[in-house]
Amino acid sequence: MKVELENLFSIDESNQDQVIKVYNRYGIFIGAPEIRKRNLKASFNPIFTLNEEVTYEQVAALYKSLERELGIVSIGERFYFDFSDSEYEQAPLFTLNSTGNSPEMFVDDKGTLFSISTYCQHCGLMEKEQLSPIVIDTTEMKDRHLVHVSGYWIASQELVALMEQEDIKGYELLEVIHQGTEEGKQKAFQIIPTQVLPQCSNERVKLYFATEQPPCRCGLSGVINGPDIYKNEDLKGLTGDVFYSAEWSHDGRYLYRKTLFSRKFREIIIKNNISREVRGEKDKNFGPRDWLFDPVLLK
Repeated sequence: MKVELENLFSIDESNQDQVIKVYNRYGIFIGAPEIRKRNLKASFNPIFTLNEEVTYEQVAALYKSLERELGIVSIGERFYFDFSDSEYEQAPLFTLNSTGNSPEMFVDDKGTLFSISTYCQHCGLMEKEQLSPIVIDTTEMKDRHLVHVSGYWIASQELVALMEQEDIKGYELLEVIHQGTEEGKQKAFQIIPTQVLPQCSNERVKLYFATEQPPCRCGLSGVINGPDIYKNEDLKGLTGDVFYSAEWSHDGRYLYRKTLFSRKFREIIIKNNISREVRGEKDKNFGPRDWLFDPVLLK
C-alpha cells in the first residue's frame, strides 16, 4: 500500500515555472499544467507519493514556501491509499467506503431517536445511542441495494434476500421506518453487526491536513486514518462476514463504528453484478453505482 497526496490550487500562468521549482526543491517532481486559451489561471493538480524520500513534514514545509514566496495560501488536499493486487487478493476483510461514486448513496435521516452525549469538550465530537429504528424516506433508495444513513448501512429487501441465500452471517436486521409518500415506498433494513473486531495494529497510518488545524487531543477530530491493519493471529478465530470495528470513526460531528465485510460478501456483490470490480477511487471503472471496498492489511 502506498499513500498519495493530491494538491489542488490555481496560479497565474506567469508563475507556473516558479511553482514547479518550489516543488522540485522539496524532491517532488511535477509537470506544467495545461493552460486554457484566454485564461490566465492554471489549475495545479499534482498527485505524489508520500514515502521515506517525500515525507509529510517536507510537504508542510513546501506549503510554507509556496505561501511565503508566491502568496499561495489556498491549497486543497486529498489523500489516496493505493493497494497492490496481492493486498486485494490476500485480504480476509474489506472496508466498504462507498456504494457508488454518486451523492445518491447517501439518504437523510428523517427523525431517528438518539440519546446524545459529548465525547470531547475540545472539538465537540458527540456520541449517540440509537433508541429507535432508523427513519428515512425509503422512496429515495429507488433501486439502490445499500445506502448510508448517518453512519449506518441500510439494505434493500433484495440485498437482504441475497445475503440470506448466500448464507452471509454475523449480523442482525432492524426494519427501518418509512416517512414520506406511500407511492414508491419499499421495505429496507439496517444491517447491525453482531461482532466487534480486535483493535487495529499500531502500525496503522495516521495523517492530517497541513492546511487545517492540528488534530484534536482526543485523537479523532482532524485525523485521517489509513487502511485498517491487523495482526494475522488476531483474525484467525473470527467467523462470519459482518463486523464492527473496535475503533471509533466520525462524520465531523458524531461518532460511529465502521462496518467491515468479509471477502465472501465482496465476491457476492461482484458475482451478482451489483458492482463491477473496482480497486481504488482512481480506478477507471469506478462509476456512479460501483462499490468501493478497501482491503484490510495483514501484518
